[in-house]
Amino acid sequence: MQLVIFTGGFAAGLLAYSAVYVIKSGTLRDVLDALGSVVLFPVTLLLRCFRKRPGASKAVTSGEEPKSVVDEREQRLNDTAQTIRGILLSMATEIQRTEKAASASTVMLGDVRSTIDRMELPADLKDAHTTLMKEIDRVMASNATLKVELANSKVVLESQRSQIETLKTAVRIDGLTQLANRAYFDEKLTEMVKLRQRHENASFSLMMIDLDNFKDINDSYGHPAGDRILKGVAAKIKATLRGSDFIARFGGDEFALILVKTERKAAEEVAWKLCSEVRESRFLLGAETFNMTLSIGLTEAQKADTEESLLKRADEALYRVKGLGRNSVCVAEKSGI
Repeated sequence: MQLVIFTGGFAAGLLAYSAVYVIKSGTLRDVLDALGSVVLFPVTLLLRCFRKRPGASKAVTSGEEPKSVVDEREQRLNDTAQTIRGILLSMATEIQRTEKAASASTVMLGDVRSTIDRMELPADLKDAHTTLMKEIDRVMASNATLKVELANSKVVLESQRSQIETLKTAVRIDGLTQLANRAYFDEKLTEMVKLRQRHENASFSLMMIDLDNFKDINDSYGHPAGDRILKGVAAKIKATLRGSDFIARFGGDEFALILVKTERKAAEEVAWKLCSEVRESRFLLGAETFNMTLSIGLTEAQKADTEESLLKRADEALYRVKGLGRNSVCVAEKSGI
């Protein structure tokens, strides 16, 4: 019986040591670092291509490219980043599990070593006993080294997760105005609608904002001049809002604004303030000064609303303002304008 226990312990020790050696010899941190670089490369490449493509740049600044094409590309980049982030989180979970297994293995081998050490073995097994003790000690030492490698690997994974978050932010931002882009707005609006459906006090209002007669500037002075005006107006709007409000470039010269925890009356005051701030500002193009105005459609979210119903009401209010002469605010009630 003692011989069977001894032989089994010897074999288990050798197998455990071999497994740990294989993992350790691959330098786990380097493997994870390389793997992280591989999974991040496609997203980084796509993001660079998206930013540098002449067609994409032209479409963003002029608004000539169909919105759906840009939105789909941005959404694919965002989905890819989310997928890679999930992979890294799974890897982190496996590292934690392996670390626990290494600790448990060390405890078990310590118990086996003590048990075998107390056994009275025949003289012809003394050499094998000594060899087994050495192997167990080496495996336990390898476990300790492996735990250090695992700790280092956690640092690598954290760095990779940080890169993913950076990429995720990059594909959510409009390159010209540095506001949130359409894909990010859609995500935020869905989040707010779900909150409103669940909680009575999760009120918010939605504005659709159009820069009046912006096409005239592009036609008369060119798109670079139009871009400068658009950036200036975006900065003015953002500076007027609270930090909790969410402003996005919806497309072309149109912006979308979510006013968090804001009912219709308070939102209307903000809308008129935005109109006033932009109307009284002066935007410079070389030696020329330009006055710009805004048309704003506004609606308050209701519990039964969907993203589509909210956007429809705000859009209808916006088009009514533009039809009546622009440079004004129209508030849509929940049952219509």
